[in-house]
Amino acid sequence: SSVAFSPDGQRIVSGSNDNTIRIWNAQTGQPIGQTLQGHTEAVSSVAFSPDGQRIVSGSNDSTIRIWNAQTGQPIGQPLRGHESDVLSVAFSPDGKRIVSGNYDKALRIWDAQTGRPIGQPLRDHTEAVYSVAFSPDGQRIVSGSSDNTMRIWNAQTGQSIGQPLMHEDIVSSVAFSPDGQRIFTVTPTGKGRIWDVSWQHWQQLPTDRETGRMTGKGRIWDVSWQSLLPIVCNQLRYHPSLNQPTTNVAREAEQTCEHYVWKR
Repeated sequence: SSVAFSPDGQRIVSGSNDNTIRIWNAQTGQPIGQTLQGHTEAVSSVAFSPDGQRIVSGSNDSTIRIWNAQTGQPIGQPLRGHESDVLSVAFSPDGKRIVSGNYDKALRIWDAQTGRPIGQPLRDHTEAVYSVAFSPDGQRIVSGSSDNTMRIWNAQTGQSIGQPLMHEDIVSSVAFSPDGQRIFTVTPTGKGRIWDVSWQHWQQLPTDRETGRMTGKGRIWDVSWQSLLPIVCNQLRYHPSLNQPTTNVAREAEQTCEHYVWKR
């Protein structure tokens, strides 16, 4: 139910509804080592640490686990504190913190070394928190919820920044751009938006989604798959999995990018 690349692009980690986690060779598509077992319900979210040495997983058993990415062994005890399904987990850019979102409408920040929660739960959402991510500088957190909003948080104080940013549907996935100036959000129907959240704009984002023109301070765009494809393909253009594809998925991705974008 969740997959993520390692920072060097050589491995993939996947979490499954069979309660297990697997690590895969991104070149060959073959599993690496044994399955990682410990969760008692479906694994809903997985992520590598920035140095690729650890994996964090969130599960419907209400726990978070940290694993040694080389040996597949659990590190410490499960992180407990959420009251229901953990839906999303992410490391901070320095690997020292973990943020999690879950079905009990809250986010939590954790010390990745001790496994202890940092501060109180972040509770401004009114429905389940489906996706969380740190900004590249580690100073902000973005969250998406089934209350149809995206929120930005101060990662140090846990306070929400500005007003919630409204969607017309559940916000099921969120991500910062590499420069931290934009946030990309997606709904379960595949509708995407790009938000301008640069420091001088983030509290006054526009609502004119149909035209994408400037309205006040900031800019917002509705995004179709046709406009997203060049972004995705160009981001992956030099990834080893597409340069020398060895799996059916990688070959199909390369062929799609070749036909629609690169046209080499």
